[in-house]
Amino acid sequence: MTPTPTPPENPFGTEQIRVGYAVAEDAKNRSYERAVVGALDFWNNRTAGSYDANYTFVSDPDEAQILIRFVDTITYCNGYDNLTVGCAPILTKSDTAVSPETVTIEDDYAVSSTREIIIHELGHTRGLDHENHSEIPAMNATVDTLLIPEQDLENRSYGWNTTDFRVYFDTAGSVSSTEESDYRREIREGWKYWSTETDHLEAQPAFRFVDSKQEANIVVKIDGHEGVRWESWALNTDSDDSLEVYENVTLYVGERNPEYIDYNTALALGYLLLNPENETQLPEPFDGDDEFGKAERWSD
Repeated sequence: MTPTPTPPENPFGTEQIRVGYAVAEDAKNRSYERAVVGALDFWNNRTAGSYDANYTFVSDPDEAQILIRFVDTITYCNGYDNLTVGCAPILTKSDTAVSPETVTIEDDYAVSSTREIIIHELGHTRGLDHENHSEIPAMNATVDTLLIPEQDLENRSYGWNTTDFRVYFDTAGSVSSTEESDYRREIREGWKYWSTETDHLEAQPAFRFVDSKQEANIVVKIDGHEGVRWESWALNTDSDDSLEVYENVTLYVGERNPEYIDYNTALALGYLLLNPENETQLPEPFDGDDEFGKAERWSD
């Protein structure tokens, strides 16, 4: 009689553990195969953890014994907080794996960082924890990460991550209650230039007044300067030193020529929506041929 082979001493009971990945609906839809395969290569033929195992990549997630799920955000993982970038079960050779065991990875990181995160989380599936970092440095509780590079604000043709603009009209000290409705009408006329059909924007923005400054991403104030000026706040959403996207802005619309409040509002919005280098890149009548007012901008 031929003896029955003894299954390998690992939770999966196979010589080769099949690993695949799936991308959640809220995650970035890109290929993660290079990062996954690179992480498997790290562990293949390496002796570390509660058991020895080698891995093979499968393109069909339904065939995977370990399924790596890429998600937008991990909010909780076995007692760890929202700074967690990966999550995996800790398995020892005496455990019996479910099918599939799931490893969760956030999707925001460059290929090299994603590979390091997967290496770390696969280490957990081999029974390693953070105390094993002296043996395997990748098991350190903290992993250096590099975010996916994003286009810098100065190179974007549209500087926002939204088309939903919530406008707060700050009347404090500048507009009386009897004047407020007229000013609101003029501001609304200004944003209508961009919210109605136009060929200058790929996506149509929508504007609406809100009742609190905390809700707003655009604040409008009336001041004594001619023309319009604005102060913008932007975010650095990757690992470089440059800003990538506007977060909010305050417009200071001059009242010296109140009949041009609608024009000056539209002019400032043109700069903030189209992100031009100068007025010559704006459509008419904002391209500098008409002297209705002047624009000035600064950032914080």
